[in-house]
Amino acid sequence: MKATGIIVEYNPLHNGHIYHLEQTKKITNCDYIVAIMSGNFVQRGEPALINKWARAEAALKAGIDLVIELPVIYSISSAENFAYGAIAILNKLKIIDSICFGSESGSLEPLFKISQILADEPKEYKNLLRNYLKQGLQYPKAREFALNTYFKDTNNLLQTSNNILGIEYLKALIKLNSNIKPYTIKRIKNNYNDINITSNIASATSIRHNLDNCELIKTTMPHFSFEIIQREKKLGRGPINIENLKDLILYKIRSLTTSELSKIHDISEGLENKIKYAAEESSTIEDLLNLVQSKRYTRTRLQRILLYILFDITREVYLQNTKEINYIRILAANSNGRKILKYIKDNELVDIPIIINPSRYDKDLLSLDIKATDIYVLGYSNPEYKTAKQDLKNKPVLL
Repeated sequence: MKATGIIVEYNPLHNGHIYHLEQTKKITNCDYIVAIMSGNFVQRGEPALINKWARAEAALKAGIDLVIELPVIYSISSAENFAYGAIAILNKLKIIDSICFGSESGSLEPLFKISQILADEPKEYKNLLRNYLKQGLQYPKAREFALNTYFKDTNNLLQTSNNILGIEYLKALIKLNSNIKPYTIKRIKNNYNDINITSNIASATSIRHNLDNCELIKTTMPHFSFEIIQREKKLGRGPINIENLKDLILYKIRSLTTSELSKIHDISEGLENKIKYAAEESSTIEDLLNLVQSKRYTRTRLQRILLYILFDITREVYLQNTKEINYIRILAANSNGRKILKYIKDNELVDIPIIINPSRYDKDLLSLDIKATDIYVLGYSNPEYKTAKQDLKNKPVLL
């Protein structure tokens, strides 16, 4: 059994993802592909365009064999913890030989060189980082400057999203002392943050930006992915964005004291006062973000903080839930995926629960994911689908 892992959001699944899958199969020569996929909330601190079961269905139709959910505590984390959570799950499975991720670099060596320093944290690097942080730079920029000084030049590797994630995947492999072999392929034709569609391979950002232009976005994704999005629209289950949850977020912030806000994960340096003021003076999330955003707190980081507030993720809750991976949740599987699960079970490879058909016995393990989905479905336009505890009612998508 030769299995390769990939880490995805598929928000939505498009032609660039198909290219990644094709290249992954080609360079790893694998028999099976296992995807770790963000659930109903993604790393940019936003709700996913359509729900996780619909996106998992698209993943199976694209040729993935097994889809495993990345718990929400990791899926809405910084790149470092997002990557660590995903790699830790792949490592726990004990059947993954390799991973393959996209990067702007397209070359493993320079990314690995940086990841080694970040994993080892030599004294010279730590001193440089500390000095840049003292100058008031936000952590990602301070880290970039420290690494540029340490290496004399990093060729702008830390200025692009997929390179940053790739470095974090490699760092996680080092920290876990994993035997999983990494591969990377070069991202083609577009950049992660592009908002204009200029070819049939476009970024997920540009597709979400042009979602109302059906004829245009249809050219950027396989037909099944387009059809799933259209189906979810007709059912009133999407598309979802953070403004769909604005009333919940604004109410939550307004109902908390500044002292309570100060205990939320990633809130420090008096940010609670700015957020409280902004929520009282705003009627949209866009207005709130414009009032709070600064050099130190980027839009993406602030959106993640808004979700931490919404989900009651304090520093204590965050630390408690990121100590270790303590369950694996299956979102979708084809016949090959079911073979993988049978092989894992027959050989007793995994020492934590693998949740396939959730029940009330799984509610403690899934508590944060249950809460996230309960909130997510309130963004639907169709009241029929707004019922709670869908994480305990929905079984994996099977093909």
